[in-house]
Amino acid sequence: MVGGGNSALEEAVMLSNFALKVTIVHQFGHFQAFKHAIQEAENNPKIDYIMESELRGFFGKERLEKVSIEYLPSGIVTEKTVDGVFIFIGYLPNTDVLKNIVKTNELTEIIVDADMRTSIPCVFAAGDCIAKKYRQVTTAVADGTIAALSAIEYLKSAD
Repeated sequence: MVGGGNSALEEAVMLSNFALKVTIVHQFGHFQAFKHAIQEAENNPKIDYIMESELRGFFGKERLEKVSIEYLPSGIVTEKTVDGVFIFIGYLPNTDVLKNIVKTNELTEIIVDADMRTSIPCVFAAGDCIAKKYRQVTTAVADGTIAALSAIEYLKSAD
């Protein structure tokens, strides 16, 4: 797991339910996450940490086999055998096209109601561009379903 914010730590904890071992690689010596997320990850015996480090390369023939990791204070690069890598180093919602059109929060995520309606009538939004707690494919699919059904309902009521 690459990252040190809430998403990285929460995903590392979730992944530990399926993996034998999860290693978090983070560029700083401390996490930028809520205290409860840090505590939950730190209390998980299946999670290890490589702090003050960054990934520098991905290697393998038919699949990912190892990564190279640079320890930033010394510049020393080491290799680690891995089965997979998940990158959670922040995200920026792709909402520029709606800037100053629909209401957004300080992270430029679109604010919607339970029916995925935005601040503009007949404009709906769904997925990772909206303000929400969890960002998973399954939640984005559910958001899309709700938005589509809400749009259909809106169009039927407009007749």
